[in-house]
Amino acid sequence: MDSHLLKRTDMDFLSRSFPGLFVYATVWPLLAFGGDFFSLDYNLAITFTCLFIGISIVRVIHAYSTPYFYPTSPNLWRFILFGLAFSHALTLSAIQVYLIVVDQHFNMVILTALVVVGLVSGAASSLAPKLVFTQCYIAIILAPTMLVCFFSQHYSFLAPLFLVMWIYYFLMCRRYYKEYSRAFHIESKLKENQIKLEALNQTDTLTGIYNRQFFDNALDLQWDLASRSQSSLSILFLDLDFFKKVNDEFGHIIGDKALCHAATIFQDTAKRKSDMVARYGGEEFAIILPSTQHDIAKELAESIRIQIEKTPLIYGEITVNLTVSIGINCIIPNNQIHCIQFLDQVDKALYEAKRNGRNRVVSYLDIQHPEKT
Repeated sequence: MDSHLLKRTDMDFLSRSFPGLFVYATVWPLLAFGGDFFSLDYNLAITFTCLFIGISIVRVIHAYSTPYFYPTSPNLWRFILFGLAFSHALTLSAIQVYLIVVDQHFNMVILTALVVVGLVSGAASSLAPKLVFTQCYIAIILAPTMLVCFFSQHYSFLAPLFLVMWIYYFLMCRRYYKEYSRAFHIESKLKENQIKLEALNQTDTLTGIYNRQFFDNALDLQWDLASRSQSSLSILFLDLDFFKKVNDEFGHIIGDKALCHAATIFQDTAKRKSDMVARYGGEEFAIILPSTQHDIAKELAESIRIQIEKTPLIYGEITVNLTVSIGINCIIPNNQIHCIQFLDQVDKALYEAKRNGRNRVVSYLDIQHPEKT
């Protein structure tokens, strides 16, 4: 069984079986008291009551320990869960067999039989995630009772009823399990498709890096985070120089290869987990650098520029030399400036880099304060 399906069935089985603990802990004492079984056989009634309540309490403890127990020992967790559930089934079966064999509690036999029918019916559907277990669980409850009824003088009429019930719920278990498995696989497929769609919505299909839409959302988020923590937020705008000439001279296929080549270099250079590289549009790219001061951002930009310049695209016999112009901006966000102004400033820095001959790095702060350059 697939590991995801196994874990899902374990958790579903646990949650679906949990309401039954209340039934086991309360129904028998109520039946025994209402049917005068306490007065007829006090010790036995107390014994079975303690068994039902005790097993239920242990199962509750087991359930609440799942977040700590299951990740480290799933097989042992599963073994204990099944053992406790079988203990409940064996106790219920033992009561039914005892009442039929003693043959002194007709009302209790009928009342307990009704409880058995209800529990078996509920188990067949609610415990469907574990097919083999559920079938064994139902067999433990019904088989001993059916056999005892068959040899009983007064309750033989119940034997065929229990047999039919056993066969019916045995088959229903399979049906419920198939429906459960089908629903799980449909849900898994929907989640896979959702993940693929989300990836398409945030990924540039050509280069495989983030797209403009994701960049805009990520920048808004990083702007808010930097504003709250009062930390530096840096951004790079990158534009491949004379890229139209690459398309005109080598064709759009090579042009696409060049874009992918540049995107790979950007990612390999800006490789912190928090760094975010995106294709901004055409031959323009952007890199968000959270918690990065101006000097560090400038060093990174220069490293990218050098790496692009000394790493040409080689495709077969074709060699394409590339250069990149980069604009930088760095800020600690505040109420006096908006994120859009921040982008406008870095765009001006990129324009200056292109206007001054390309293949260079220009910071907006250096434009504003040239004496510090």
